Amino acid sequence: MKMTKTPIMIIGGGPVGMNLALDLAWRDVPCMLVNMADTTPNHPQGNSHNARTMEHYRRLGVADRMRDVGLPLDHCGDAIFITRMNTHEIGRIKIPTLRERLTPGSYDLAMGPEPLQRASQMFVERVLKDELDRKDCVDLRFGWRLNSFDQTADGVIAEIENLKTGETETVECGYLVGCDGARSTVRKSLGIEYDGKSGEERDFMMGQMLSVYFEAPTLYDVMQTDAPWQFHSLNPEGRASIVALDGKGKFLTWAKLEPGQDAETLDPRPYIWRVIGEEIPIDVLSSKPWQAGLSLVANAYQRDRVILAGDAVHLFTPTGGFGMNTGVGDAENLGWKLAAWHEGWAGENLVASYEGERRPVAIRNLAQSYALAQAKSSLTVPANIEEETPEGEKVRAEFGKRTEEVLAEEYFCMGIQLGARYDASPLVSIDGEDTPPPESDPYVYTATAYPGGRAPHAWLADGSALFDNFGPGFTLLRLGGSDADCQALLDAAAEKGVPFTVFEEVDPAVRDLYQADLAIIRPDQYVAWRGDVLPAETGPLVDLIRGA
Repeated sequence: MKMTKTPIMIIGGGPVGMNLALDLAWRDVPCMLVNMADTTPNHPQGNSHNARTMEHYRRLGVADRMRDVGLPLDHCGDAIFITRMNTHEIGRIKIPTLRERLTPGSYDLAMGPEPLQRASQMFVERVLKDELDRKDCVDLRFGWRLNSFDQTADGVIAEIENLKTGETETVECGYLVGCDGARSTVRKSLGIEYDGKSGEERDFMMGQMLSVYFEAPTLYDVMQTDAPWQFHSLNPEGRASIVALDGKGKFLTWAKLEPGQDAETLDPRPYIWRVIGEEIPIDVLSSKPWQAGLSLVANAYQRDRVILAGDAVHLFTPTGGFGMNTGVGDAENLGWKLAAWHEGWAGENLVASYEGERRPVAIRNLAQSYALAQAKSSLTVPANIEEETPEGEKVRAEFGKRTEEVLAEEYFCMGIQLGARYDASPLVSIDGEDTPPPESDPYVYTATAYPGGRAPHAWLADGSALFDNFGPGFTLLRLGGSDADCQALLDAAAEKGVPFTVFEEVDPAVRDLYQADLAIIRPDQYVAWRGDVLPAETGPLVDLIRGA
């Protein structure tokens, strides 16, 4: 049997696994990625790549490609509420177009260098795989399966199999990362269980759902309104949601499966027609059942040299679009720590800090997603909502207003997107006299350089984003023309092999934003420390931020 060695082995080639591989490649760290399917999926799933995920793509140099596969610049971004497409619009949540988000001075660009992007996960995964195909340091094994693995004192020995040829191969690695989804073989092999909520049944977004990918070029012709990004149908026959995938004629819909219905044999077109209000030509490209109403997190993220990420450690109901984005955050957090281990400067606790930093974020995001799903499922459609009478008009107006009020929060969650914090992390140094940040709010993001949070964004005089000056190692920010002596810190870092770059920015507005003359930014763009002067002994600070 052939024997191969690799520092990092990733199981699962979904968005989380591929993001981790791409992050490692960006840091010149070799890895192997093993994925059972020989291609990326042909059925859409996640649709929203939030601002933090887009920042991650910006750093990796692929943000523009993600924009290219998303909705067109000027496609209406609104979410609307209808009885049926060919009859009544009863409510609308105004959401900026991509062009509006990308316009200088917009709210999105004030918060960060990259706004949220509507792009189907299906299209994005193709971009990620194409990028990985070009990376010489990534051993990409699509069409291979993990058969087994065993841990040793200093690594993992795994057996993988080529599903076309039957060829098997033994792989020795320093760490194995399971990004293999909800049915994770890696998680089950470790004996790790999920904790949380599942199994609740309601008439929408709770229980068994049906997802349908279809093409209907004439669908826009029957609308009584402009073509939105997302619309929700609320009528007595049942509720359904549809999102535009390409702005032309491809869509994704999801609706509640009735008890006893077989998704394999079910004709999904009637589900779509009852949303539209008439039987237009529809080409069903694929359909699949899925479970809504999940709010689950694994009770452990790691067992020694085996680590879990993405859906393998947390399962969301897709309200808010938090699931995939939380998984990308897992990859971002883990990538630099595994790179530090490979490069030899990681402290013994660095990789182990992953669970303590990311699990609380998953719990926070899961709670909010579940609350949004409950709010959506709680709406009861009035029986007379389609009546063409003054009473029917009144019902539509009142129910539409209530729907807007109940569901608006789902679309404005900047606190979730940018506000994840690692306050309890052992890798963060906090001055006891420093002013703590505001209490976490899922919908409101308050920029703060208090250690443990994402580094605040700023546009610089040359038109670049401050983020663009953060490298793959640590960055020491010297702000406001600081004349603090930082050489002892750089010497202490060099002695331990810790990569450090120095970036100076004299703009007083940036200094005011960070509320300090100096700040240390981690390789994942989180603030590790700030202050006006460095500690008298800098060696302990270097050891702390590298997990020693």
